[in-house]
Amino acid sequence: MSKSKIVCAGHLCLDIIPDLSPVKTAEGESFIIPGRLIRVGAASIALGGAVSNTAIAFARLGMETVIMGKIGDDLIGKTTLEAFRALEMPNLDFKAGMIQAPGEASSYSIVINPPKVDRCFLHCSGANDTFSPEDLDPKRFEDVRLLHFGYPTLMKAIYTAPAEFAARLKEIREMGVLTSLDVTMPDPNGPEGETDWKRWFETVLPYVDIYLPSLEETLFMLNRPLFEEVTRRLRRAVPSSETSLNPAAYLKFEEIDALAKELLRYGTAAAGIKLGDQGIYLRTPENTDRLTEGMDPTIASQWPGRKILAQCYEVPVVGTTGSGDCTIAGFLTGLLNGWPPKKTLRFACAVGACNVQKADATSGVPTLDEVLTRVKKWQTKECLLHPEEVDAEFA
Repeated sequence: MSKSKIVCAGHLCLDIIPDLSPVKTAEGESFIIPGRLIRVGAASIALGGAVSNTAIAFARLGMETVIMGKIGDDLIGKTTLEAFRALEMPNLDFKAGMIQAPGEASSYSIVINPPKVDRCFLHCSGANDTFSPEDLDPKRFEDVRLLHFGYPTLMKAIYTAPAEFAARLKEIREMGVLTSLDVTMPDPNGPEGETDWKRWFETVLPYVDIYLPSLEETLFMLNRPLFEEVTRRLRRAVPSSETSLNPAAYLKFEEIDALAKELLRYGTAAAGIKLGDQGIYLRTPENTDRLTEGMDPTIASQWPGRKILAQCYEVPVVGTTGSGDCTIAGFLTGLLNGWPPKKTLRFACAVGACNVQKADATSGVPTLDEVLTRVKKWQTKECLLHPEEVDAEFA
């Protein structure tokens, strides 16, 4: 394949994470009390969002990667640029595609993670909301092999303009560029929660070659009643060593397969649903010519009409931040290297396994060769799912 660059475009933010370990509260008590001063530890600042997480993982795996995002000219925007500069990654270009908009606010999240309480996020989309389809300038894709676009669900000018977004993806695809898409869970109470996502997918997915969402996101967007039923069952579950809080454990595999099948019906050429600690399920159509262009014919012949479940690896988990983005980077790296689907899926899970061994979003990802070395020593996790229900196979 003569083209080699990857462009990671879409949602970009800065994560501000105060250390709340010094906070002392009784179990179940809120630590936020009006009028009270609360001593906390130092804040850590990290790059966040699909663009930075996936792009940095790509670069760590040795792929030449360009970032295409939008920030303001405020202090948070300048700090975002400095954070990229501090990475000192020569194969990660964060300048060429970055838009710095005068007068706009840059995106940030404050991660509230108090002891013994599930974390929450205070998020400002900022300049992400004004990143529009027009900002995907086709002139920047002359030597690009793949465009990965992340989190349109948090970008107002994208999720409110599906036809314009689809038209720009179509134009870029016609240049011989593969297109990949990922989303994050919409805020059910925000404007994105009111979007008709089925209609959005019907408009956009015909111009997306690879779509790799999570199960929870897919349920919310394609089958809201089933999403709400699974959510109720999860809330009723009593946590124990034998209780799974993974939505996949509360579904029949045929229901998971039906979601992947629906995504294929919308037009994507590879539908991969991330299943948390149960791995990733891939379904492909009978025609995968765009995915396999330039591959060895014996490998290309292994991609059409597949239903494959790849299990996660048994590794110590420190944190899951960015694990989905890193898993996607692993999958797309395998695909661009011309690997068979099973090897590609196993590598995707291996990159995710490297990621969760560190607390932050990307520092756990090593080089491609190191991932391949580590995975030889790992065992896969016990699978709670039953892919035989749909005649699917394990990777």
